[in-house]
Amino acid sequence: MASPYFLFLLLLIVIIPLFLLAVLSFLIRPRPTKVPLKGRHVLITGGSSGIGLALARLSAGAGARVSIVARGRARLDEAVESIRLATGVEAAAFSADVRDYEAVRKAVEEAGPVDVLICNHGVFTPQELEVQELEEVRFMVEVNLMGTFHLIKAALPAMKRRAKETGLPASIAIMSSQAGQVGVLATQPTQPVNLLFAAWGRHCNMRSLPTTFMSL
Repeated sequence: MASPYFLFLLLLIVIIPLFLLAVLSFLIRPRPTKVPLKGRHVLITGGSSGIGLALARLSAGAGARVSIVARGRARLDEAVESIRLATGVEAAAFSADVRDYEAVRKAVEEAGPVDVLICNHGVFTPQELEVQELEEVRFMVEVNLMGTFHLIKAALPAMKRRAKETGLPASIAIMSSQAGQVGVLATQPTQPVNLLFAAWGRHCNMRSLPTTFMSL
């Protein structure tokens, strides 16, 4: 029969690491941050339709200065008019392909320093990887992954400077489809991208830049 002293030591060996793990989890947990929108600059990709346009209207209605980015000029113009009719706010629109870093950098530069960046662009071709053309896979990765890197790289330096100057938090939201996170064969090419963004979001939160990975 084990002695009480041995049982006590065994208990300590189990409890102390668990306690330290709980403390560490508490210290590095993402902390909710309220990001004000009124009078601040919100830039949204994929802002000419769907969720992006809805977010643009909501942001404008909350008093933000809104910039939307998409590829098609005609749809951007229609979106600007839609936002104006809904909120009375004149949004800025920039035509750029997120796969082209120089085009993204130019659009962000023309838009001006960003307070809230919403990476809402994305494409998805539902097909099993074994029968999908590599060009289709490459296109999704270039838009969904590299496009987001391009956007954040172009906007981040000015965002951090502006946050330091104003004392107000900057924020980045990365949008994703819920389909890319479940075990469906047709979503295989998008799953590594979603997992990467989720991990990256946690890293950015730990570096004091509020980052949200939103799956819709």
